[in-house]
Amino acid sequence: MGFDQIAIVALLAIMLLAFASERWRVEVVALAGLAAAFALGLVPAQQVFAGFASPAVVTVVEILLIVSVLTRSRLIDDFARIMADRVSSERALLLILCGTGAFVSVFMNNIGALALLFPVAISLTRRINMPPGRVLMALSFATLLGGMCSLTGTPANLVVNQWIIDETGSGMGYFDLGLVGFPLTIIGVLFLVAATPRVFARFASLPETGGDHAAQRIVAQRVIGAGSRLAGTKLAEVETLGPVAVHAVLRDERHLFAHRDSIVVQAGDSLLIECDERVLERMEARGELTHMAPGPDETAVDAILMPESLLVGSRVEDLLAMAGDDVRVRTLASRRGRIEGRFTDLQFSMGDIVGLVGPREKLQAAAQECGLLLLSARRNAEPAPPPGLAAGLFALGVLATAFGLAPVEIAFGGVVLALVATGLLDIRKAMGEINWRIVLLLACMIPLGLAVEQTGAARVIADAIAEALPSDATILVIAAVLTMGIALTPFVDNVSTAIILSPIAAELSVRTGTPLQPLLIAVAIGASIDFLTPFGHHNNAIVMGAGNYRFGDFARLGAPLTAIAFVIALVVLSMLV
Repeated sequence: MGFDQIAIVALLAIMLLAFASERWRVEVVALAGLAAAFALGLVPAQQVFAGFASPAVVTVVEILLIVSVLTRSRLIDDFARIMADRVSSERALLLILCGTGAFVSVFMNNIGALALLFPVAISLTRRINMPPGRVLMALSFATLLGGMCSLTGTPANLVVNQWIIDETGSGMGYFDLGLVGFPLTIIGVLFLVAATPRVFARFASLPETGGDHAAQRIVAQRVIGAGSRLAGTKLAEVETLGPVAVHAVLRDERHLFAHRDSIVVQAGDSLLIECDERVLERMEARGELTHMAPGPDETAVDAILMPESLLVGSRVEDLLAMAGDDVRVRTLASRRGRIEGRFTDLQFSMGDIVGLVGPREKLQAAAQECGLLLLSARRNAEPAPPPGLAAGLFALGVLATAFGLAPVEIAFGGVVLALVATGLLDIRKAMGEINWRIVLLLACMIPLGLAVEQTGAARVIADAIAEALPSDATILVIAAVLTMGIALTPFVDNVSTAIILSPIAAELSVRTGTPLQPLLIAVAIGASIDFLTPFGHHNNAIVMGAGNYRFGDFARLGAPLTAIAFVIALVVLSMLV
């Protein structure tokens, strides 16, 4: 290997380690890696920013804009409410959630699909008195499965399609990935519905108060009002009336350290409590505790701490300092067992759910700054656009792409223009809400993927793999590509996995005579088979805290699903050769 080949492989290896460590934001790592590649002469000056003009990046931006309108249309919420009346069993609930999650994820980013359905899942599990841990992991896996069915299911699919265009001059149809993805998704969802209740049988049903299951309980600090019936009662009686667990009593901003049996609470005392959210809402409604309600120009939302959030390990007061005076923290649902001090002293951990109140624009700015994923608004949300028109325009874009009438970036560009023209999309506001982290990551990694091919590193790696395989062993070549994708994606995001493996798969096609498209589809599928760890995909990290899962729980449900996905993908791809 020459200097350029060794340098690009070493640089990517260092970046993968940096991604896996989660010590730095992924877009910062990608920017630093791109700068290093330019300094080493691996990426020429004219290609440094070529990724920002890539059709894959343009399409991601368009999809994010379209999804912002579809999210506000509340199509999924309305569907879930209709189906909720028909839920009679745990497996029926799983089938509805996983089926809907997989379907939605066919057309939008996996994280967006989970953000839509997460509050729906929480609401439905409460309706039938079930711990969220019995459904949330299955929902996360279902969104990953659905993302394997179309070009827009995940940005990694767009990366793979761009490689096919560069190599052959024409790309895949919108649903070509579905040749593998649809059977895999159907069988995968049926497996999740059948296996999840057995795997998570330890999560017993919840009593009315939420029991001792941490994911159902929130922590909040509230003041006893002047007319509250709690004033003048002993602390033990307060806990019985709630029922709540009182972790601290503050009077005149000072902690009361008397024996719990001798504390009599007064009007104006501030209580640090832990309880089911429904219990807190009832106590607020009865006037027993002050109500942190949104004002006329405010909204209340839930947000989840993303893995890369700057707040992981920080305290509630740090969020308030970063968000400004207009944003208030209403509640915190955390997996941390230790609750002491004031509410502002509580520490955040990955996957915590934070209840926020404030002006919508301020909440969105705080989410971008702090690495939070906003879920559906509780109340006072902005008017919803007509769901039929928004969905119809999106469907036209999908059909135009599916029938080859226009490239995907042109078709969805037309949808964006139509949404703007009909007043459904405020382009200025929507551009400020885009998750630019995904866009930056993709735009920076694309030139590095090209460098793997242009330096000859892909050829050297492909030659080494081909020499290790028997001649004319097409199925083994496909299996090798799938295996590389499955092995790499738990440690880095699937976009980086696709960018790194696509040039290697293209060289393997030349070296072994295997058709290019099945190998690149294997890259896309392998990059999305990410069911073994909580940190491999953001969706898994998000549900870990909310579902109160342990690290090993992901492998318990995910390992057999990974094996099923591998076998199905291998069989179908070998039939396409």
